[in-house]
Amino acid sequence: MESSVPSIPEFYRDKGVFITGATGFMGKVLVEKILRSCPDVKTLYLLVRPKKGKEPVQRIEEIVSSKLFNTLREEYPEFHKKLIPVCGDILHDNLGVCQTDEQKMIDNVQIVFHSAATVRFDEEMKLSVEMNVHGTNRVLQFCKKLVHIEENIESISMRFKS
Repeated sequence: MESSVPSIPEFYRDKGVFITGATGFMGKVLVEKILRSCPDVKTLYLLVRPKKGKEPVQRIEEIVSSKLFNTLREEYPEFHKKLIPVCGDILHDNLGVCQTDEQKMIDNVQIVFHSAATVRFDEEMKLSVEMNVHGTNRVLQFCKKLVHIEENIESISMRFKS
């Protein structure tokens, strides 16, 4: 019995994807790439914290109105309907996610990308450890509840050369 490996667009078809760090550089690129390359992906749940007086919905609207999303806006003008901002923060237990959003994700997420982190070289060590170590652990704990996960959690790491 032969098993065939699905193409990437086939694999993502009708799947729910949970992404942390979607407002960061790598996260924005990841969101755009998934939406453009996998037009049949069902939903992207984007963990976004309020920042500088802006709520998660406003922050996502700013991101998708950037140049990075020009091609996507032309090819798939309705793509924004697949984006679900989830108010939360990796610095909080349960990622600060409300019960309603948590249940939606439990019911609908099959794939997770964790890209939330601080990558500043001059960041205080305490905050770096809290975000990059404990935050990652909180994401893993949260993901244990996501009963429909099909693949491993992907952690996006940035490497710098001096």
